[in-house]
Amino acid sequence: MTDITSTSFGLTIAYLLPGLTALVSLSFWSTTVLQIFQTFLTGQSSVGLFLMVVLTALTIGLLITVVRWALFERWFCRSVRLQPADFASLGSKDKLEGFRAAVDEHYRYHQFWGGMTVALPMFYVGWLQRAHKTLDCMTILWSLLFFLGLEVLTAMAANTAYRNYVTRSRKIMTGA
Repeated sequence: MTDITSTSFGLTIAYLLPGLTALVSLSFWSTTVLQIFQTFLTGQSSVGLFLMVVLTALTIGLLITVVRWALFERWFCRSVRLQPADFASLGSKDKLEGFRAAVDEHYRYHQFWGGMTVALPMFYVGWLQRAHKTLDCMTILWSLLFFLGLEVLTAMAANTAYRNYVTRSRKIMTGA
């Protein structure tokens, strides 16, 4: 039962949350998306609307994953990757279970933080575009500094989680 819970949680943070963040970001530019969220957050919401929001967020989350993969796994962490030959030793049940644990404990967090690194700029720019008329220059400056700090920390967390995933996976695969 723990595998199902751990896997479900991992997939939720890896795909749904960054996708939902990007979907909420769209509400800053689209009145239709804004109206959907306003309805979603009231008692007038339905199971159909819930499913539509969740499936749309998952779809966006999967699209964000492509950008995250290109940024982190192909560019930032290009020198630290698992190679096809690394996976050849996953034939034993113990190694496969250990690898799956490494995925749940490191790679899913990398996917979340990497996905949020992609989604947060959309959110910030949308929020700023909507709120800039009511904000003074100092508030805009502080919000920009906060956003940049959060963005750097999130990208660093994604990078570290990916490197931890690769390191631990290699140890599991090689038995070292």
